[in-house]
Amino acid sequence: MDYGNILTRTWNIIWTHKYLIVLGVLAALGSSGSGFGGGGTSDFGSESTNGGSGFQFEGGAPMIDQIEGIGGVAIGVIVILVILGLGIGLIVWGVSRIASGGLISAASTIDGGGASSFALGWQAGWAKGWRLLGIGLVPLIPVLILVALSLGLGGFFYAFTPAVSNEMVAAPARTWPLFVMGGLACLLVPIAIILNLVRTFADRACMLEDLPVLTSYSRGWGVLSVNLGPALVFFLIQIAISLGLGIVLFLPNILMVLCCLLWPLFLLVQGAISAYFSTMWTLIWREWTGAGHASEIIPPGAPAR
Repeated sequence: MDYGNILTRTWNIIWTHKYLIVLGVLAALGSSGSGFGGGGTSDFGSESTNGGSGFQFEGGAPMIDQIEGIGGVAIGVIVILVILGLGIGLIVWGVSRIASGGLISAASTIDGGGASSFALGWQAGWAKGWRLLGIGLVPLIPVLILVALSLGLGGFFYAFTPAVSNEMVAAPARTWPLFVMGGLACLLVPIAIILNLVRTFADRACMLEDLPVLTSYSRGWGVLSVNLGPALVFFLIQIAISLGLGIVLFLPNILMVLCCLLWPLFLLVQGAISAYFSTMWTLIWREWTGAGHASEIIPPGAPAR
């Protein structure tokens, strides 16, 4: 396989169709963690003596009652902020998935000699939005299973051990859930990593061969498994390019992050990198499946060459 040709074609496509960078910016939003974290403390120092028992706020209510009331309000605010943060995070993730699909469609169209645009790419991603969301959720299933089992074991642990008075029984009861969760993590985390790698190809099976979620994963795994050697080389190339860019852009990235006026430039740089790698894998997919030559296109049910 001509690795240099793939990298050169990828650069030419990005350079001559710069709207792909905008799609890359939107696609990159879902690859970075975001959330709301905040805590505030309010000190209420007013106090009045009331001729007797302890301190009280104005109005005669005991201090402890006032503190509990404030604590309840604070918990309510925190819950609202968490829900708001999760909602915004889900919206950003959804936009990212649609933009990723748009990048794949636009790059494939351009490489095939067709005409595309930001609007056409976005519409293509939007049309398969639910499938893209489903494909993106599959790698999270092992993680969700691990979290659910961990919470269940943790709940059992806290409910069981206080009732055990015999220390010889209670001590193992405190440790065995950790071993069980560790074993589950060793099993489920690699599965999640593998599914996340296959997702790269499942996205392309969905966008370029119009396949549903699970069939996209089956097709993606089929293409990857018979091209494992070249895929490993390209993964290493991507890592090498990322490390090189990380070294070159280390100080500029710090400057752009610290100066809010440079944030748009920072997003453009991240978008260009995201667009480049997405386009690279799309061209690789086209090479592996023969999508560039109509007579050689491999049907979805057939093994990839």
